[in-house]
Amino acid sequence: MKGYWFLVLFFLGISVVAYPFEQRCEQDKEHWEKIKARKVAFLSEKMNLTVAESQAFWPLYNEYIEKKDKLLVELYPKLSKEEIDNLMNLSDKEAAEKMDNYFDKQKQFHALEKEYNQKFRKILPEHKVLRMYMAELLFRKELLENLRDSRLTKNNQASTPKKP
Repeated sequence: MKGYWFLVLFFLGISVVAYPFEQRCEQDKEHWEKIKARKVAFLSEKMNLTVAESQAFWPLYNEYIEKKDKLLVELYPKLSKEEIDNLMNLSDKEAAEKMDNYFDKQKQFHALEKEYNQKFRKILPEHKVLRMYMAELLFRKELLENLRDSRLTKNNQASTPKKP
């Protein structure tokens, strides 16, 4: 019977700890979905696509972004402090392998961009393909500025003493 209560308390404890984490993951997912929707609207506005162009472009663009994101995760994985410390202490042979692997991934990334650039150029006029790249840069810049501004605002609010 003690084992039963232990299991009940154990799972209850896990659910209490896991709930905020799960909630945070859902919030992050919603946040990223909102950013993606903003990006679609931003690119659509800047590229000025016709209905026919949109129908051909968006499925291809989504495929491109999915493959690009996958490669970026491989290129720039999130590393723990321990993993970084391990990388800092590799032998020459291991370091050479890591560097070769990194540059191979860079080549794959470049090849992917080149491949999809050709695909985009088959379905869109050249100037609209260029607008896409420019719009992506402008969107990233806007996101970074918004992040910086929100952090500055947050820091200013935290450092400003509250009046009674």
